[in-house]
Amino acid sequence: MRIDVHAHYFPVEYLDRLDQHLGKQATFFIRKSKMDSADLHGLENNFREMDAAGVDMQVLSVSSQFPYFAIEHDAVDAARLGNDLYARAVSEYPKRLAAFACTPLPHVRASIVEMRRALDDLGMAGVTTGTTVLGKSIADPAFDEFFVELNRRKAVLFIHPMGGAVGSQLIESSNLTWPVGAPLEDTICLLQFMQANFPSRFPDIKIIIPHLGGFAPFLTARLDQLRARFLPDSAMMPSVQAKYFWYDTVNGYPSALRCSQEAVGTDRLLMGTDFPFWRGDAFKLCVDYVEQAGLPAGDVDRILGVNAERLLGL
Repeated sequence: MRIDVHAHYFPVEYLDRLDQHLGKQATFFIRKSKMDSADLHGLENNFREMDAAGVDMQVLSVSSQFPYFAIEHDAVDAARLGNDLYARAVSEYPKRLAAFACTPLPHVRASIVEMRRALDDLGMAGVTTGTTVLGKSIADPAFDEFFVELNRRKAVLFIHPMGGAVGSQLIESSNLTWPVGAPLEDTICLLQFMQANFPSRFPDIKIIIPHLGGFAPFLTARLDQLRARFLPDSAMMPSVQAKYFWYDTVNGYPSALRCSQEAVGTDRLLMGTDFPFWRGDAFKLCVDYVEQAGLPAGDVDRILGVNAERLLGL
């Protein structure tokens, strides 16, 4: 079974709720790009793309459209609605879809309550968070209790960039927020997890970093050589810590996939497409390039589906 672990779904009802709390600018791009779905029939677009590329199942998540609000009631309200809508889609198409739950961070206790509801009552496949929450790193100690619960449950956690250009005006003014800023967010988030010693402190969480881990695999030797500049003396080498995480393959460049495979191993790679941001030929490329990277057939099978099947228990 071929499983796409990085795909998105934007129900209009959920986008309307975000707008209610944040203003219409929050979801403007999604609507302008016609990625919103008025009802479950909008998922037919997913299925057409999936069938053309030979993808059997998608694991849906909210992308950067997280219900992260300073007011707890608003955050809980939006998170519950989002999870209910995603669970409804999965129940309608159980052989084609699974979903990661969103939570009302930065409100940790409320997020744990919603996590439990989503995983236990709604049967969702895992949880998703942004690389940052209202400007604070997801690896910040303020969220430790949240990660303690994820670790206790041995849950899957899918990370997604927020599109904040890592606070760089240069990246933002150059329109590089998503081409460069997003994989840079992934890289920084991964290294912040290492700085916070996540592999040792939370060994049972199954954390998925998107976009092949950003630039980290390419920088493996450099990060090891400069580890004293950003890691405590007691920390494991970055190249060792990197093998604790999983990575989706949203990229499209065979050489980048081979680099990541050499850095972290085949069993840590999961196929992803970033649908509907990557559609048509781009969607198919995200699947096909895994087979075109020159890896052994067994490795290709594991990346395209076997690894995700085992990780998510699908």
